[in-house]
Amino acid sequence: MNKLLRWKKWLAATAVVLCLLAVIGWHQSRSLQASQHYATISLLIPDGMPAHAPQVQIWSEAARERGLLLKPLAISEWMRGIHYGAPAAQQAVILPDTFHRNISDAAVQTLIDVVQAGGQAMVVQDGGMLDERGYYSKGTSRLSQMLGVRYGDYDTYKDQLSDYEEIRGAPTTMELLGIPPGRYLDAKAAAKLTAIDPEELAVDQPGFPSFIAGYTKDSQRFTVLKTDRPQGARILLQSSNGDVVASVNHWGKGQAMFINLPLTYLLQRTDGIFLHGFLAYFAQQLVQQPQLLASPDGIGALVLNWHNDDGRAIGFLHELQEAGIFDHGHQSLHFTAGPDVNQPGDGLGMDLDYNEDAQKMIQMLLSQGHSIGNHGGWIHNYFGNNASDDNADDFMPFLDLNNASVTKANHGLQPKEYSAPNGNTPLWTYDWMAEHGVQSFYTVANVGMPPTRLWLGTRQVQQSWAFPVLTYGQVASAEEASFQKIPVAEFGQWLQQVAGFIEHTRSIRLSYFHPIGAVEYLPAVKAYIDSVQACADRKQCQFISMGEAADFLSRRNQVQWSIAAEGDNDLLSASHPQSLAAMAWTVPKTKYAAVRVRAGQAQVQATDSAWLVRVQDGQELSLEMRRQK
Repeated sequence: MNKLLRWKKWLAATAVVLCLLAVIGWHQSRSLQASQHYATISLLIPDGMPAHAPQVQIWSEAARERGLLLKPLAISEWMRGIHYGAPAAQQAVILPDTFHRNISDAAVQTLIDVVQAGGQAMVVQDGGMLDERGYYSKGTSRLSQMLGVRYGDYDTYKDQLSDYEEIRGAPTTMELLGIPPGRYLDAKAAAKLTAIDPEELAVDQPGFPSFIAGYTKDSQRFTVLKTDRPQGARILLQSSNGDVVASVNHWGKGQAMFINLPLTYLLQRTDGIFLHGFLAYFAQQLVQQPQLLASPDGIGALVLNWHNDDGRAIGFLHELQEAGIFDHGHQSLHFTAGPDVNQPGDGLGMDLDYNEDAQKMIQMLLSQGHSIGNHGGWIHNYFGNNASDDNADDFMPFLDLNNASVTKANHGLQPKEYSAPNGNTPLWTYDWMAEHGVQSFYTVANVGMPPTRLWLGTRQVQQSWAFPVLTYGQVASAEEASFQKIPVAEFGQWLQQVAGFIEHTRSIRLSYFHPIGAVEYLPAVKAYIDSVQACADRKQCQFISMGEAADFLSRRNQVQWSIAAEGDNDLLSASHPQSLAAMAWTVPKTKYAAVRVRAGQAQVQATDSAWLVRVQDGQELSLEMRRQK
């Protein structure tokens, strides 16, 4: 009996041990598999934070919009995977700001070891700056040596750990970050278009001649941690005080990138160009990841958005028609349709329902293939100056009136495009757009960016695509240039730079005009459109309406793709529930010696720095990418 009892106890103990071993094995396998997610950037998030948390989704959605492979991964799971044998040299990780400040000493050391062994890392400002208990380390940040930048020295600076500073860089760096001309200015333009201190403008910083500028007269300043002047790290951007804003440092066999800006925080407050730009830079320049381009056929695209505010606009549209402005591509023209402009009853509006000339103009524009949209709320300046988050009951009826009038003129089709008078978009406007099927809208948020899904804090406007406006400092439209007394030649030079940027970056950007201003600056505007047309004739650019761009981007969002290793090659596999037509990837030559279409209908074209793959049709694609020796 005793032997039988001992035998049962032994079996029970053995079963418990086997179960524990199975659980451990499962955890090992899961962690290893997660950390080995091939050719995909790992966004390291705090343990217990779900992947659908808004802060995490901000990064995931940015990667999707940029056409990059990124996966959120709990930091402990990532560490276990490294411990269990995930190849360190294949690791590419991002430690984000704002929501991942606290990490353990063990996590810090794992990250340092991974980069030392050949991995790539991007550390964003206060990411990992505190230990698990919420304390600063003694002296500088624990990651300072790896990053090649001394920062986070709480012992020295206490509550003066950061400054509020302007940012400087070189035009070539700005373009690599996806920051267009006008969002950065040279000292001469900045003196005219911003409030940056003349003494700061006069300081010569070799290699950093340009200043970041917003759509405002005020100088654009950012929270930047105080740093030293590194000796080894390559500086991409720096502050006016000389603090490092972005840098890349070689550490062992790998590279570590430091971004001294609160990227998550900035995007939540509608300045997402920096998160998108640095994410893309890290993926392309350090990780050398292929990219799914965000324009049809991978060709740069210009959206021309015309805001027609009042009764005078139609006469100026006639002048622009005579100049041939609307003979190019598909453009987006938005109308404020009511009879008034500044106040109800002033009679200065377009009065579209009873304006035969305006109705005929819209018919002509439609016959030319252009898109018609709503420009807000019936009484342009009255709506733009007075609508707010708190008076939806008073002002939403104006949107309904405008929509009814423009729908009637648009052959009974409800417009799918929208722009806000004076850029004023109260929160309830987004709900109205969703209810009325609007797919794209002009915005003064995220200036300079390509079309994006707008984040407002932790809320994402998911139903439609936001089209940020291009700016030249505090100037976006031609009449604003007139207000600032900018010469036609200077305004035209900026537009030409934008045209080149669109071509080189293969991206979609929006320029907006009012007819009255475009007529005043007609030589510059016509030369701009002619340059894009010449680029289109070379099949390097295209004109596209907001609606067409939104349709493409929504379809692109359905693409599923991944990369897997296969001997000396990497295999890119992509699929779409309807068709991959017009999708395009760039594959970096620095990493891949050749690209071959193994399955699907696509063409491969060599450019200076990449292989450009354009898909003609089909639901699936398989690319064989031969790695460089």
